[in-house]
Amino acid sequence: MSEFNSTNFEGQQQEGFEYGSFNDTNGFFNNQTYSSNSTYNNTNNGTFTADEETVKIVPTSFYTPFIYGAVLLIALFFFSKYYKQQRIKQLSQLRSIFDEHDARDLYFEIKEMKESEEVKVHDKVLKAALLNRGAENIRRSFKLKELAPQVELLYKNGSIGEDYWKSFQTEIKVTEAEVKECIIEAENLQPGWPQLFLQLCQEICFNQALQRRYNSILERKNTCIKEWDLDIDGDGHMVTKKDEKK
Repeated sequence: MSEFNSTNFEGQQQEGFEYGSFNDTNGFFNNQTYSSNSTYNNTNNGTFTADEETVKIVPTSFYTPFIYGAVLLIALFFFSKYYKQQRIKQLSQLRSIFDEHDARDLYFEIKEMKESEEVKVHDKVLKAALLNRGAENIRRSFKLKELAPQVELLYKNGSIGEDYWKSFQTEIKVTEAEVKECIIEAENLQPGWPQLFLQLCQEICFNQALQRRYNSILERKNTCIKEWDLDIDGDGHMVTKKDEKK
């Protein structure tokens, strides 16, 4: 019994020794690791603070923001100019609703003749051509405003295509630009004249409308006389058979 206990005690002592040695070794390993880590941290921290780069402040001129702003504005200006040119080119290729603008072409021809000084052109002739051009533009603007609700309704219903709708919208913008250009030309010809220019153009437009209406009535009268073989006297009255017997 005593041998068994002594044997067990010796085993326990041996196991205790080995466990203690393992703990000592483990403690030594931990101590070594801790010391190496502390050395690594100290080395890294010391190296980082030694090689740390300083931020350099570069002085800039007072006019630098203004230069950047000017460059940006110039770039935007040329971009908008190029975009407008391309837009105008695309719109000019669309088919116009009205016929050719003869009044505008006539005005530019007279103006070119006056500027070339080959033929003497009086200012009244140029003013009359400008009034005719303005009256034609006002007639077109009235016609477009009259047709706008019907065209918009047809476009919503799908009765007209996208090309015709774009042509109609373009024609409205072109007519408005033409009226503004006529006002500028009137101011250049005679300062203060644009105040009465639009009124005169409207009166001319209405007179031309009445003249076209009267001419259409005469044309219809002549057509009816030819188709029905009517006899008309000098006063415009129809001559009947009773009048011929008398």
